Amino acid sequence: RRHTRYGTVTGVQTCALPIFSICKYNKDNFCVGCKRHMNEIFDWFDFSDEMRSAIMQDLLTREIDTSC
Repeated sequence: RRHTRYGTVTGVQTCALPIFSICKYNKDNFCVGCKRHMNEIFDWFDFSDEMRSAIMQDLLTREIDTSC
């Protein structure tokens, strides 16, 4: 278990979880808290470390509609 700027991580060694404990989705099914798509959230632990890292990198510049 470790703490990151994205939340507390248990069992994931190389990639943090981009969670903010806000599960509100916009009309395009993106979470307005962490900016991940619903599918990315559901499948997060099934993704490889490389895929999670790529998503984390994308989140730095991802722009989503924040209206719900």
